[in-house]
Amino acid sequence: MTVNSLTLVLALLCFATQANSQTAAPAGAQSLPAVRSAAEAALRRQIDPGVTGVVFEAAELDSRLRLAVCPVPLAVNATLPRGTQSRVLVRVACKGSVNWTLNVPVDIHRETTVLVMRRAVGRGENIAAGDVLVQTRVLPGLTSSFVSRTADLAGRQTRRPIPEGTAVTADALDAALLIHRGQSVVLTARAGGLEVRAPGLAMADAAAEQRVRVKNLNSLKIVEGVADTAGVVRVNP
Repeated sequence: MTVNSLTLVLALLCFATQANSQTAAPAGAQSLPAVRSAAEAALRRQIDPGVTGVVFEAAELDSRLRLAVCPVPLAVNATLPRGTQSRVLVRVACKGSVNWTLNVPVDIHRETTVLVMRRAVGRGENIAAGDVLVQTRVLPGLTSSFVSRTADLAGRQTRRPIPEGTAVTADALDAALLIHRGQSVVLTARAGGLEVRAPGLAMADAAAEQRVRVKNLNSLKIVEGVADTAGVVRVNP
């Protein structure tokens, strides 16, 4: 082997040794990727297996961190976030002859369906299925404030203008109407364990538990009740 060839081989061996020392955990040090994986796995075990599209990603840990190798399985304490919270701290610890504790930040995202407006709408308008485009997006958190099904648009009006190209959120829509103005409804009243029913005509729109005036078609009197279910108004005697 020539001097130049020997020099090249030694240089390659030196580079490989340096690379391995940068990627592998030092002797006697706990693997930081294993700590991150333990935090992610603990959160995943807590969610319903039927919930799909969820991604847990633990933050990168400082490579200068030196933890003693844990001789026992890592103890992990994790709590799922509330609402749209997208980051939680997971406590990973070694409990035994070696003791240490580390709080690992974990980001949470979920792939979900959203409805995007094909056209701009104003306040007090109904949105039809043809007015929206169904898209898939990756959003922070386990839950979403966006409307994901066209069926959820039925009977609901916009609370404010929604521009074209905007994803529809639940708070942009009023509650679904159970009673519609001019609709034939059933009036119900309970007294002494008995239920009395009468036909009526709704004088206004109403969502669940909203008060609404109804014309009693038997007595021809106007009474006030509460929207109970679709087409049913509950009257307190």
